[in-house]
Amino acid sequence: MSIFIKAKNASLDFPLYEQSDFSFRNKITSFGKLNGTKGKKNNIIRGLDSINIEIKEGDKVAIIGANGSGKTTLLKLLSKIYSPSSGEVNINGKVCTMIDLGFGFLEDASGIENILLSKVIRGESIQNQGEIIENARNFSGLGEYLNFPIRTYSSGMKSRLALATALDSNPDILLIDEFFSTGDIEFAKKSKLKIMEIIDKSAILLFASHNLDVIEDICDKAIYMKNGKIENYGEVSEIKSIYINDHL
Repeated sequence: MSIFIKAKNASLDFPLYEQSDFSFRNKITSFGKLNGTKGKKNNIIRGLDSINIEIKEGDKVAIIGANGSGKTTLLKLLSKIYSPSSGEVNINGKVCTMIDLGFGFLEDASGIENILLSKVIRGESIQNQGEIIENARNFSGLGEYLNFPIRTYSSGMKSRLALATALDSNPDILLIDEFFSTGDIEFAKKSKLKIMEIIDKSAILLFASHNLDVIEDICDKAIYMKNGKIENYGEVSEIKSIYINDHL
């Protein structure tokens, strides 16, 4: 099976709503306009503009750019967390995203329930529930706390749970937004080693980061994002030089 990510003329728009759009009075007024009268059109902001790229099996690709350039948004588009407003994105391969760790966690559900929920959301099997829970328990070090609602967790404990859940995967395609840390030095080292292990096994890596030294160690290609567009794409050393020259 060929593993790839392809985007063709893919753009992503976000609607901008005025505060009044959410008011009770405005909802009543709008209801009266449903028949016949066309309501006012909301503005949009273009998050990504005409993305064209093909990433093939074996590619380890960094995504660099200033804050607000569209790095994380591009990751979310290419992982299909976002659907393009126009154009198309095609992916072939099992995807693991490490972008919004803990996204979708239910505060009143236990750690165990959230582990299984995260698997289901990612489209993974939970038939071997015992093994999944034991792996998370061993990696996170949360022990019996996995039986408690996560609203009782500290922020560090939630990070441990999220990382343990995300790292229990063997993806074809791995998408990472920076390296994650829990504030616990030993656990951060353990997590980084596990992430590097998954990177080595994955067929495709997309890694958004500001750390130019780290991306040069890990990646062979790079995308330079600017204002929601792909400014350059090529060998990582070349793109790194272009980026540095742009910010001198």
